[in-house]
Formats: sequence, C-alpha cells, structure tokens
Amino acid sequence: MSNVNFNLSNLDFDALEQSVREVATAGRATETQDPYYSQNRYRTYSEIVERDGRRIEVIKDFNGEVRQETDLGPVEDTPDDTPDDTPDAATLFAQQQAAQRQENAFSIVNTFLQRAGLQGLEAQIRALLAQGIEDSDAILFNLRDTEQFRTRFKANTARAAKGLPELDPATYIGLEQQYRSVLVANRLPTDFYDSPDDFQKLIEGDVSPSEFQSRINEGFARVRDADPQVLNTLRQFYPEVGNDESALAAYFIDPVRANTVLQRQVEAARIGARGREQAGFQFGAETAEDLVARGYTAEQAQAAFQRAGQLAGLYQEMGGEEMLTEQQKVGAAFGFDVQAQQALERRRAQRVAEFAGGGAFARTTGATSGTVETGVGTAQ
Repeated sequence: MSNVNFNLSNLDFDALEQSVREVATAGRATETQDPYYSQNRYRTYSEIVERDGRRIEVIKDFNGEVRQETDLGPVEDTPDDTPDDTPDAATLFAQQQAAQRQENAFSIVNTFLQRAGLQGLEAQIRALLAQGIEDSDAILFNLRDTEQFRTRFKANTARAAKGLPELDPATYIGLEQQYRSVLVANRLPTDFYDSPDDFQKLIEGDVSPSEFQSRINEGFARVRDADPQVLNTLRQFYPEVGNDESALAAYFIDPVRANTVLQRQVEAARIGARGREQAGFQFGAETAEDLVARGYTAEQAQAAFQRAGQLAGLYQEMGGEEMLTEQQKVGAAFGFDVQAQQALERRRAQRVAEFAGGGAFARTTGATSGTVETGVGTAQ
C-alpha cells in the first residue's frame, strides 16, 4: 500500500469556506427556481417487471432513474390470485372419517358374503356406499334382489310360498352351521350334507337343529333294526362300510343325499341278500354291483330269484354235467346271459329224459307219498 501523507497546514480554509457557500447558494437557487424539484427530489416509485424468467422489482426516482433492483424469484412461483379451493382442516377430517366408514362397511359386508359363498358383488356394494348407504345390514338388504343373492338363499323363496317368514342372511347361515355341528357331533360322513344345497330342504321345511338331531337318531335306530340278512351281506361285501354305523345311518336318513358309492353298495347288499335267501346263490359284490349297474332294484331282483328258487335243483350240478359259475347262473336267472340259459335248457332236457327212463336223476323226496324230485322241478 502506498504511504499517503495528509498535510493540513497547507490547506486554504478561506477558499474552502467560500466554495461551500457557493454550492449552498446554488442549491437554494435551484429550489427557488423549480418548486417541483424541491418537493419531489426525495420521492421514488417501484414496478415489477419480468426479465429472463425472473420477477424483478425496480425502484426509480421521480426522474425515472433506476435507484434499486430486487430479484423476487422465478415467474412460475408467482402467487395465484385464484380462490383457494383447498378444504380446511375440519372439512378434510370429515372427509377422511367418511372414507374410513365406507371402507369398514365394505370390509364387513364383503367378508360376510365371501364366507357365505357369494362372490362378484363388490361393484354393487361400492355403488350402494356411493349413495350414502353405510350400514352393513342396510347394504345386505339392498343386495337381496341380485341373482347371486337369490340363488344363495333360495330356500327363502320356498318359505315365502309356504307362508313362512324369510330368514335374514345371518340367521340363514347360522342354521346351516348348526346343522353341520349336529352332523359332526354324530360322526356322520364329511361328504354328507356338506353344501348349501344339501341344507336347502331342511330350511325350506323349517326344520330346527333339534328336529334334525331326532332324524339322525331315527337313522341310527333303522340301522339297528335293519334286515339282518342285508347287514350281514353288506359286512361280507364291504367290511369297511358294513361295520360303520354312522355311514349306514346317513343312508337311512336320506338315501338321496348319501354318498353315491354307499347307495350302490347298500343296494348291492340288498340284492345279494335276496339272492341267497330266495335262490341259494352265493355270488359276491362284483356280481351284485353288476345287477345294480344294469338297473335292477332289490325288489326286481327278488322276483327273479324267486323264479330261480323254484328251479333250484336245475341250478345245482350233478355228476358229469357242464359246470356254471355263480355269475352265469345269475345271468341265466335274469335272462341276459343267453349261453348260460341254453346250458340250463340242455341240462333240463337231459334230466327229463333220464327221469322218463327211470335214471338216477329221479329220487323220492319223502315230502309226501308219491312226490318225486326230478332236478327240474317237483313231479307227482
């Protein structure tokens, strides 16, 4: 830095004072000559301009000369003069509460419908909520006319036709659950009455859970009082079923609802029992099930076995005769095994010829005097 020496002893104070007076006099002269200048020389004004994407506040004096510029920020940050539509805190809270209530109602109703086996109603639930219906019971009430709802709770239609009151969904499903509990308590097969359709008739008939229990008790009683010959045959044909009292009770409670396999097995046992009883046939489960598959009932089979029983001797082989299996004998008795029928006819003809010649096929039975068993029937 340079060294500056201020020497005040050489300063002409008289000349300096004179210069100051001249400047002051000149200023007062200007003010006197231009009153406007005297009044406004300290006044300024500002304006906001946009320059290069920025808002600039420009301050000028009364002569238009720029005194100061201030950067106010980007043009896009300019406050919007339009009214503020943002909800206040109270309104926002109320909106949030309403949205939460609707979600709660949707969750309650949709969960209930899912458990009831009703799907595909979400859009209808949302539509009802949009209408301001937020009570879960009211929503369910408004859904009752949908096709899905009518199908799921279709027993109500039959109840109304009988003059019985319709059941609300919760009561309806509660009844189904009580029926299931009764079935479980009695150890009935899990596939017996296991769907809403299975319980439909019970609800249509206004059957209470206690009455349902009485019907099951009756089913067990029918098992214990069933035809011993049928039960014995069932145990021989199907040991795992014949010794299962619960499965048999299910059949006696409602044969239509019972397992289809069990239906076939019970019917086969009934046919087998009648075959042994009426004709002395000792065929097995396979032959009995074949008759069931051919459409024969136990009652129809009994008539065929009775006819075969009247010719029991013909179905029993004697020395040197062609052997027939039990299945062939059954086929001949029912008429669907033509070859077996022809074999029996040959046997009958041979025996008649032997009898006519006094052969070994004729013997006195001793039943009555002069009665003779020919092996093809009884002759006098």
